[in-house]
Order: sequence, then C-alpha cells, then structure tokens
Amino acid sequence: MTTFTIYLMRDTVKKAGDAVVGGAAVHEIADGPSEYGTLFVKATTPDSPKWAKLFEAYVDRKKLGSVQSSSAAFLVPVDGRWFALTFGQGRFLLHPDAYEERFGLIVTLNSIEPDALRSVDKRRFVDDQNSRVQTNQAASALSFGVDIERDLIRGLVGKPVDEDLGRRMAGADALTVTTDAAVPDLKRFLRRYLKKFNSNAYQANFPWVDQVRQLDPRGHRAQELDTKLVEKLTEAWKHNGLADECWMALPDIIDWALVDGFKFTTSPKEGVSTDLHLPGVVQAYPDELPTVDFLKKHYAMSVDEDEKVLERWPLYRCMHCEMTTPDGSFVLSAGRWFEVDTDFVQAVDLAFQGMPAYPKPLPIYAHKDEDDYNKDAVDKGNGAWSLMDKKMLKVGGVYDKIEFCDLYGGHELIHVKHYGSSSVLGHLFSQGMVSGELLKSHAGYLDLANGQLGTAHQLVTTGATTDVPRDVSDYTIVFAIISQSQKPGLHLPFFAKVVLKSVCARLREWGYGNVMLAKIECDPMVALTKKVKPKKARKKRLVKKAA
Repeated sequence: MTTFTIYLMRDTVKKAGDAVVGGAAVHEIADGPSEYGTLFVKATTPDSPKWAKLFEAYVDRKKLGSVQSSSAAFLVPVDGRWFALTFGQGRFLLHPDAYEERFGLIVTLNSIEPDALRSVDKRRFVDDQNSRVQTNQAASALSFGVDIERDLIRGLVGKPVDEDLGRRMAGADALTVTTDAAVPDLKRFLRRYLKKFNSNAYQANFPWVDQVRQLDPRGHRAQELDTKLVEKLTEAWKHNGLADECWMALPDIIDWALVDGFKFTTSPKEGVSTDLHLPGVVQAYPDELPTVDFLKKHYAMSVDEDEKVLERWPLYRCMHCEMTTPDGSFVLSAGRWFEVDTDFVQAVDLAFQGMPAYPKPLPIYAHKDEDDYNKDAVDKGNGAWSLMDKKMLKVGGVYDKIEFCDLYGGHELIHVKHYGSSSVLGHLFSQGMVSGELLKSHAGYLDLANGQLGTAHQLVTTGATTDVPRDVSDYTIVFAIISQSQKPGLHLPFFAKVVLKSVCARLREWGYGNVMLAKIECDPMVALTKKVKPKKARKKRLVKKAA
C-alpha cells in the first residue's frame, strides 16, 4: 500500500513545466508507447544531522553520519488537466498559485458518508483559533463540535464509501489517499478524483462548507483582490482617506486603560490619534503609494501617555474590506481574504438589519477610555444605572470570573465596547452570551450579581434565588458600541455580524425578551483630535569643577 499526496493543477497549467519551479531534474516516465507522466526530482547535498552540533565537541562530525533528502513531483495529464503527486518535500517544487484550493476537501466530502468522519481540522475565523478534533469511531461533523456558521473547515479525514478510491482519505488543498495503485493505474484513479471534484453532490450533506472559505494568500484570486484593494486605497489617498467598502479596525483586544492613542510613525511630530482610521495613515504618508508591500511593511501602533509603543500591527492586518465582484462576495479580515457565499451574506445582513436598535439615548463618548465613560454614565444617570464594569463574578469552573455587564438598570444589561475588528466585537458578543447563559441557568449567579449591584438595582426572581432555569423574559441585553463614524447607524465587519447573529439566536432561545444594538456617538472633537505633545525642556547638566 502506498500513500499518495495529490494536487490538481489549475486549468491555466497547459504543460508539466508550467506547474514546477526551476532547478529540478526532469524524467519522462513511460513504458514503450504508454506515457504516464513527467517526474521532477530535486536532491539536496548530504549534510550532518541537526543534532550533530550538540556532540561535535566530543565526536568527529563525520562519524555522526549524514542526512540527505529529495523532493519529487510526478505530473500526470488526465482529460485535459494536470495532477501533481508529491513525494518528500515535493509540494515545494510546485508554484504556490498553480494548484486548485480545496481540491482534496471537496473530493473527500464527495466520497464519504456524512457520519463517517474520523478527524476534522477547523478554524474559527473570528478569533483565529485552529483546532483538530479526532475520534476513534466514525461520526458526523456536529459530533466534532463544528459550528456551521462560525467554523471554517480546513481538512477532513474519513473512509470512502467506495474502497476502490482508497482505504483512507484525507482532504484539504491536497488529497491524501492510501491505495495499492501502481504507476500504470494512476490515471484511472485520478480520473475518478477529477470527477468527484467536479461534482456538487457534497452540498446535499455539507451545504455549510461553502458558506465561507479562506483564500490562499499566494493564490491568484487573493492576489487579484489585493490589486482591487490597492485601487480602492489609491482613490482614498486622493480623498484624504475616505474609501468605500474599506476601513481600519483594531485586529486584537487591547487594554484601553493603558492606551492613550495610536500612531503610524515613530515621529513625535505626527501626534497621537484617538482611533485607527485611514485619514490618519494618509496624513502620515501623504506621498506614498498604498501598495500591498507598503501595507505589510508599515505599522499601526498603540501608545501610552508617553508615546511609548505598546503594540503594533502591520497596516494590512488592520485593514477591513468587503467587496462584491462578478465572481462573488469577498471579505478581507485580520490580514486574510475570504470568499463568502452570496446567500449566506444576504442571510447575515437580513438578520443584522432586523435587529432592534436600543431606543434610549446613551451619553456621547468624550472620555479617555471605556472605564471613564461607564463611570461618567452612572454618575450622570440620576440613579438609572449601576456600575458593573470590572466587577468580576467568581463563578468558578470553566467560566472562572465573569463580568455581568458594564451598566445595569431596569432589567437592561448593557455591554460597552470600542469599535474594532470582528475578533474584538466577537469577544464582546460572546461575553454577553456567556453572562446571559449564566443568568438563565447558573444557580449562584444571581446572588453573585446582587452582591455587586447597588440596593436600587437588585435582581429579583420568583421562588428561591438559586432556582434554575430562570425566567429571563423581562431582561434585555444591549450591545453598545463606541463608534467614531459620522455615518448613521452601525456598520459592523461581516464576521462580527455572523457572531452577533449566532449570539442573538442563542439568547432568544433562552427566553430573553430583547437583544438590541446601540451606537454610542463620539464627540466630534474626540474623533478628530490628534494630540502633539510639546517638546520637553532639556535639563542642564551640572559639571563639577575640579577642586
């Protein structure tokens, strides 16, 4: 039995050499009139093993042996397409944009039963968590904890229904199969895999797989989208940073108590911006061209009051862009391009548009940070709110310490957060969901919250305070987002809306009366202020005179 790793070349590859980088020896594989394909082989020079350095002071390196590896790619033509079977490090012989993405994944999905999975590689596209879940027995995707709206499936392992396709099959971009095929048999196998790849049958059992897929940054589609991004930003540079479908957002959660603002250069003359925004980048680099190389080599930085850099991110990772082309809908989020199914986009947008807006006015944001805002909202609220920000409830177990909310009053739990990337806002929504779940079903949660709430805002319930599940139909959960945008309403990053849709569905299932969204407007002076610190007076040095 042999394990093969198989890539399908794009239809732009017309001959074997189009797919392979230079430097490899070429061997035509044939048996008389039967031509099977072209083998590319690249050997490395023999060298000492990496661990030899540890002992070279005691033993002659020559006596520690040597290692040598070779890379090979076997290019096989089948029905007008080319396949590459790689051996060793052979995948590095292929041009990174030469092969089809998700070829192996789709072939695997079309070859196995939906409840015959053995392993799932998934990534939560909001918080960038990668995980591999395995089981000793065949199971369905849901048994692996797959969230069909928030998880990106990167790879699957399962047993094919037809064992002639292989004893075991694993699919991602490449297809890995274990079979007893010899070289003369390969075209027959590859022809069947090509047929599986061209079939949409998998959509009957796995329709959610095509909702979102991450594009290979080296692939031609991602590079085309980067070109369109540069075109949009070039126009933004001509209009002081104003751009349609593109904006900047914090890629990570930050501690606003430490952050005084943001800079795009280390020059003290630049000043400190109160938020990340394209106009700030244009002001910092007015004569630059916003190429992808520029965006990846220059940084956005969070700084403290002394303009000391706390964190920095490539500008490219801070860019958020959503665009629709004749080829589909695409999202740039946290430095990665995603292709999103158009029907999924419409479903998410419909759910977002149907989410009720919080009807009560919230104070304008003209503060140093969220802590300052929350305290001021309570102080000036005439008793309407109880401050719960930073008051962690020691629930224990998997949740450990939980924040009930930031502001509470009149059965309304308000969670406040600065606008940011999908990851930042997804964290806000998830916090609200966890608190909502505990209020519904955790026996001691109500008493823990009452221990931190003021007398006028105590939570009450019918029966004992520890009786669960509780009736939470009188409670409203509000996600309040501080936004410097002057446009009406809130425009959230797409993946943040995906998380919000999921969170709202869960909270409503638990019986909450309302889940609402609020925009906290910023004082225009806060939004536009760029502080330039005065130069510090230099201290005169005292020189002691010699006695």
